[in-house]
Amino acid sequence: MKILKFRFVKIKSHFNILLYLTIIGFLIFSFLSCENKLEPPRTDLNSEEIPDQESWEPTVVFSDSGTVKAILRAGHIAVFNKKGYTLVDSNAIVDFYRNGQIVSTLSGKKGIVIDSTKDIEMYDSVVVVNKEGSILKTEKLIWNNKTQRVSTDAFVNIKTPNEEIEGNGFESDQNLKNYIIYEVTGTF
Repeated sequence: MKILKFRFVKIKSHFNILLYLTIIGFLIFSFLSCENKLEPPRTDLNSEEIPDQESWEPTVVFSDSGTVKAILRAGHIAVFNKKGYTLVDSNAIVDFYRNGQIVSTLSGKKGIVIDSTKDIEMYDSVVVVNKEGSILKTEKLIWNNKTQRVSTDAFVNIKTPNEEIEGNGFESDQNLKNYIIYEVTGTF
């Protein structure tokens, strides 16, 4: 019986040595494979292409001397301070106001706001509807904040209760009452 005990102790000591060697080997391997964790990750991104601020489902109010001129809502906006504009995407909607009342609504899939002037350029499936029911459709439209006018050099279609006109190039007040269409075609 003593012989069995001795064999069991001998096997147990071999097992302990093997366990210690495995742990030491693992620790050595872990230390050798570690890298400097304090070093920032390397990236090929240009910092000019990364927005300074981003917001999802925002509402932006454009006002002058406390009077609301327009309210913009979008799925996403990204502010690029160095470039001087704010990117608007994910279906933007802009309500234009005069004397506290909405006079027209502009919508489009994407656009930009020029930070210095607060002008809005809208692109892709642009539609403007005024409170009288006139509808303007185009692929590009610019709202000038200072003059409160909209314009484009692209193809336009405007449908009013009395007429439907198409043409290339357009200019109007923001409520689509006094407009000029260049290179006109359509039914009058």
